Amino acid sequence: MEKTGLIVSVISEFCYVKEANNNVIYECKSKGLFRHHNQRPLVGDHVDFIVQNNEQGTITKIHPRKNELYRPKIANIDQTVIITSLQSPNFSSYLLNKFLAIIEYKGITPIIVFTKNDLLAQDDDLHHKYLKWYPQMGYQTFILSNNVPSPSEWDAFKATLINKISVFTGQTGSGKSTTINTLLEQNLIKTQEISKALGRGKHTTTNNKMYEISNGIVIDTPGFSSFDLREFTPEQLAISYHLFTENSRFCKFRHCLHLNEPHCKIKELVTTEIIPTFFYNDYCKIMSELTERK
Repeated sequence: MEKTGLIVSVISEFCYVKEANNNVIYECKSKGLFRHHNQRPLVGDHVDFIVQNNEQGTITKIHPRKNELYRPKIANIDQTVIITSLQSPNFSSYLLNKFLAIIEYKGITPIIVFTKNDLLAQDDDLHHKYLKWYPQMGYQTFILSNNVPSPSEWDAFKATLINKISVFTGQTGSGKSTTINTLLEQNLIKTQEISKALGRGKHTTTNNKMYEISNGIVIDTPGFSSFDLREFTPEQLAISYHLFTENSRFCKFRHCLHLNEPHCKIKELVTTEIIPTFFYNDYCKIMSELTERK
């Protein structure tokens, strides 16, 4: 009997598929023909599968993907929630902006969540500037505190997850697991892993885990370290951020990298403070990292 479903976890050669319209999860293997076509099932894939016995089956078709990330390997993402702390660990605009470049180029909507705002001193002008700049650049931004929660802010954040597939990521210690636990309203990070629900094996911290929240899907990823730029070219980075994409057409040169070229619209926006200097400096650092790899 053929069914359709969503891959919620991939562990070794097994794919755990949640059947559409119910909560039954099947342990499936994929047909060999996918390997012959260099196609691997990913978390987030919509698939057809045949049930063979009990809760086991075989994936027969992977439906076309609207997007996918290389690392971590996830498909069909609506938005990525970046959890970044302002203190402990200290905020790194470079890491955040590097990540924004990757997901914006993929056509995935970023949502930035700043945590541990309650640890900032009132006269910490630098960090308060960061909190101001990202919304001004057009990024959807939330400031969430697990110690001093604001119900209205949490409710607004939850509303963004409704009927969406959202990938959560963040630095170690940024509060990602705590944020997801708060959304789940109880500590389920350790107890709702797909493998434990099925009684087969254990997940490790390197696996992506999926949960249902607010009628949407939340995928918990290991963290910033798993995302990289290995598939990026300098030309792709130059049009990755939405502000760069929207304004690059006004540069004098068609393939402007926004570095030393004359009559560059992006550098003009930095001069007029539409794009903040720290953001542009991080872009230049990322560009340097890319060109050194080539």
